[in-house]
Amino acid sequence: MMKMREYPFCPKSTSYLEPGQYWPIALSNGYFAAGRVLQINMTSGARDRRMFLAGLMNWCSDAPPNVKSLAGARLLDFGVVHTRMFSSNGFQIEGHRPLGADHLSVPLTLDCAPSRHARVVRGFDILGFAKPAQYSLPILTTWGMGVIVLLAEGHFVGK
Repeated sequence: MMKMREYPFCPKSTSYLEPGQYWPIALSNGYFAAGRVLQINMTSGARDRRMFLAGLMNWCSDAPPNVKSLAGARLLDFGVVHTRMFSSNGFQIEGHRPLGADHLSVPLTLDCAPSRHARVVRGFDILGFAKPAQYSLPILTTWGMGVIVLLAEGHFVGK
């Protein structure tokens, strides 16, 4: 059972994180992008205390995201992140909108470069070894502390 938490909050672990929670990403042009919690790593049935799957939404506005404004927003990019990303960037979880409300799911990826050893994964869930026809799937990446900001700037502000 997930522990209840009031919004906003800056998580130091995944204890209070759940898929669908969102946070604003302030952009250099004064606008906002949005990040979402996509999945918590439950390795061997235990919750990983620090790593989770984050998503950058294809959403930008002159006001921070909220439950209504995120309706229908699609996933732009995603990666595995450490909870330190929040404090490193001054992010706070502002609320929750269930992923299912927008028909969002974690995309299929490979866990390593295409080879006979590559596995197909859906976030942290291993689905099996990749068949050659699946070698074109993207590789699941781990993002550093500021990657989501760089991706949002590149997509919504440009250079």
